[in-house]
Amino acid sequence: MDERKFADMARQFVHSSLDSWRRSQDQAFAVLHAGIGCEHLLKALLCHHDPLLISDKSDWAHRFHALGHGDAPGVKPLNEAKTIGIVEAFRLSTVFMRGRMPITEQAFRPVADARNSVAHYAYHDEKAVRAVLEISLRVVEAVRAELDLDSTAFWGEYQSTFIDLDKVAAMPGPSGQVGWPSLEVAAEEQALVERAAARSVLSAALATAIELSPRGFTDCADNRQHDMALTALVTGLRVAGARARQSATDLLTRYEVLPFPAQPDATHAVPGINQKAQISMAVRVLISSSVIAGLADIARAEHPGLPILKIVHTDLSGWMRDNQGADDGYLGWRECPACGYSGTAVGNLTAVPCACFDEDCEHPGHQVDTGIAESFSCMFCGLVLQPHFVIT
Repeated sequence: MDERKFADMARQFVHSSLDSWRRSQDQAFAVLHAGIGCEHLLKALLCHHDPLLISDKSDWAHRFHALGHGDAPGVKPLNEAKTIGIVEAFRLSTVFMRGRMPITEQAFRPVADARNSVAHYAYHDEKAVRAVLEISLRVVEAVRAELDLDSTAFWGEYQSTFIDLDKVAAMPGPSGQVGWPSLEVAAEEQALVERAAARSVLSAALATAIELSPRGFTDCADNRQHDMALTALVTGLRVAGARARQSATDLLTRYEVLPFPAQPDATHAVPGINQKAQISMAVRVLISSSVIAGLADIARAEHPGLPILKIVHTDLSGWMRDNQGADDGYLGWRECPACGYSGTAVGNLTAVPCACFDEDCEHPGHQVDTGIAESFSCMFCGLVLQPHFVIT
């Protein structure tokens, strides 16, 4: 009955349908979930205009609940209320879309028929599965656009493939079905998606930064104006970085690399924890590096002369530099493995003299850092490494 809940459920069912098609042997679930996803998103559109639009004409319970009188005596509970079917939802939605629905009601009916066949008769026509899915996805995309739902958030990993079922079928299978090479391929594909998303976010942030500092970051008479411009750009970086970080976590969870034990002392009980830690770091670095790559794309294509990449000090040596931190710990800068800029490392990082006795020593200040890095985070690309996979 709620627009947001219908839209969220639609997204989950559509993803489940594409997951099933991707596995190829679950065609029945691909059809069933595509149909349910379609129906939920169509009802989300109707609820956007008025929740009463999805009430079945013979049912008053849903009307009372929609009007806020669901707790009145004599009103049936919501789980007994009746709403319109998928075909009626499609028919009503076409009214609000005013010609923007890509297919007719007649062309849509196979989706309803196929969904009902699986749901009620445990039967589906294998020859019709592809056509049903293609119709469903066209309708879903049109309604998603009508509701102005964020495309990347809705489609996720299927953002660039849902329009081509052959590409969906060629994607690495969900967790448990393939080995680590497939995870590598999936991570590379996700990195490309995040790079495109970063370009979009950072292009807007950079436009704001230029408006606030029209003479450029290095030649700005007003320090406040300069700071505001940098704030706009850094905010864009953090937004893109947070998105990339969540994307990496979702991918690693789907392939059952994560989660790690909450307590580091329990890691010995996790088979292959060292390998999982290495894989986790590699995937996070790969996906997070797409943020700075997106920024570089914009710099080259739109603003080749703007020194946008020089807004923080970078330790070019690549060595940890100690600064006294709280609780007898140390806070240090370390070159980020994803973007090359300075990230913050926290841990017990006591600097000690190196063992070199010649003048050709490569250690800055004749010192090396030893100890344990407890965490690492980069403000530029959003890379965050927790215990089990920090850089030491």
